[in-house]
Amino acid sequence: MKMTETERLIGMRMEQVMLRRHRWGKKVLAGSVVIWLVLVILLCSVFFGKRRGEYTTDIPCVSSYHEIYRYFSGLLEKQDRYMLEDGGNLTALMKSSSSTGGVNGSAVQVGRSVETYTSMNQREKGIGEADYAVTDGQWIYTLSSKKKQHTVHIFRPDGKKTQEVQSIPVPLPEGRDGKRYKLYRSPIWEEYNAELYVSGNILTVVEEIQGNFEWDIKTVAYFYDISDMEHPKEIRHTIQNGNYNTLREYDGMLYLVTQQIKVPVTAMKEENKDRYIPGLDGELLGTQNIILPPDSDGNAYTMVSSWKLSGDVQRQDVKAVIGRYLDVYMTESNLYLSTTLYADTDKKEKYDQTRIVKLQLYQGRLIGDKTETMQGTITSSFGIQERGDKLYVITQILHYQYEDDPDMIGAVIGSTEVCAYAFDENFRLLSKRKNIAKDEDIKAVRFLGDMGYVVTYQQRDPLFSIDFSDPEKLKVVDKIEMPGFSGYLHPVKDDLLLGIGEAEDGNAKISLYDITDNNKLSIYDEKEIDHIKYNNVLEDYRKIFIDEENNIAGFGGTDYGDSDDEKEENREQNYYVLYHYDRDGKLQQIGEYPVKKEYRGFINQKFIGMRIGTWFYVIPEATSRQEDMEIVPYS
Repeated sequence: MKMTETERLIGMRMEQVMLRRHRWGKKVLAGSVVIWLVLVILLCSVFFGKRRGEYTTDIPCVSSYHEIYRYFSGLLEKQDRYMLEDGGNLTALMKSSSSTGGVNGSAVQVGRSVETYTSMNQREKGIGEADYAVTDGQWIYTLSSKKKQHTVHIFRPDGKKTQEVQSIPVPLPEGRDGKRYKLYRSPIWEEYNAELYVSGNILTVVEEIQGNFEWDIKTVAYFYDISDMEHPKEIRHTIQNGNYNTLREYDGMLYLVTQQIKVPVTAMKEENKDRYIPGLDGELLGTQNIILPPDSDGNAYTMVSSWKLSGDVQRQDVKAVIGRYLDVYMTESNLYLSTTLYADTDKKEKYDQTRIVKLQLYQGRLIGDKTETMQGTITSSFGIQERGDKLYVITQILHYQYEDDPDMIGAVIGSTEVCAYAFDENFRLLSKRKNIAKDEDIKAVRFLGDMGYVVTYQQRDPLFSIDFSDPEKLKVVDKIEMPGFSGYLHPVKDDLLLGIGEAEDGNAKISLYDITDNNKLSIYDEKEIDHIKYNNVLEDYRKIFIDEENNIAGFGGTDYGDSDDEKEENREQNYYVLYHYDRDGKLQQIGEYPVKKEYRGFINQKFIGMRIGTWFYVIPEATSRQEDMEIVPYS
């Protein structure tokens, strides 16, 4: 995945300016549903026991399939054309030869011998995530696609002697009609979406598949036993409705999140339940596993299934949330889904809202717990953070203005502001702080303890520090102005904050911010990389390399060169750069390595950097050979 749906949609919103979204009113439950809900709560309290006090819920499951049908058919009654026609675009929005030696002619230097390994960056420490290339320190696993089939390649890492030891062709499953699915290919990006993950002796591979209809997109997850690397064997597979969104793992429990983002409401009949009822392995989910939050938006639903990664890999639970809940944030205890509720032009509503749905995670169980709305949109994937029993959220509010002009449809954006919220574990609002940044767009957010850091970009391009230590009285403690902006922030040692972004001229930039005193922020050091105009961290936080032990950061970028010059040395070229950071030497580039590999006829801009022992590996997307990697000493 690249950036979050909210990040992309908010960008579309700012560009289009025109507002063409409608919202649903809140549902009114019948008396029978209330009775049913009471029974469910009582059963939950008996079955799951008490956790953090008495268990209560604000999100009822649906009472019948007819309730879901009414929701989807109601989209047509509202004539929300823009929402429905956008389905194809949203599908696309969800997607998302090797040289030797460095440009500077030196190997990466670290201060001590390295015997461990450093893999990909994670959104939440301790929560595993999938990608197209991963390592467990003993092996490197990559995915490639050829002839409309994915293949897992397993390498034994040994520096320049790295060799492939096993390959596993990933099959395409059969449907109930006996016909084999085909790989789903995004019509916009013209690429397949697949990732893998390793936990212990179990390899999980996910890929998107498509049935006989345009809307019939599913995600299949294969689980392999790789305890005997010479004879890997499939344990089982599961087919879950919808496009693949993310895979997360904690404590041996895997959570697969998918989104059906094109429910075919324009040709939907109530009896054709497989078109609008969430399904898993060919079976429709029961109503007790389907949630319809108030004000849900869009011809879509999100599914989450949990799997125990041991033995025969048994499913623990599954839940579906009706509506377009595209953004996912997971901690050890909870999984959060969020969506934007767009302002209703007919009612002249003046701003969009965000709705967050919280699912408690309890031994693989998914318990529909709480839901809440707030002003603004979570524009950064790091704009939501759980800390203890509190939840911190930072949104951007677009204020819409309505003109008395018969030729104008919708609204224009009059102003923007940044807003911070603090909630308790029951989603009770403790406080909010508005007007943090006027007429600025959020570029990056990062929480560190009880401090929140926000980078904006428009007029003054500042970095803000926000104090959440008193959740009932949030306050902005300082801000500094800077040229350009950081699109990704990462806390590192010695009270420093690392920023990756762009300089004013569009060149890639790496920065160090001193956060020793949050009342006196300062730019400690920054370096502009004048020949790199694109860096992949701004699209996907997983693509930054962070070696916390040795204070080294790395990322990939592209020098576009002179596209009109036919000479090879003047054409576009990919690079992977490594920087050492600390308070003594500040920022020092210690490696820059050319990595050029074409993928589907275009220069490949996706790289993962990983350190294993005393070697550093740069692995482009779709790597199937050792020759595709850039391998340099890391000693």
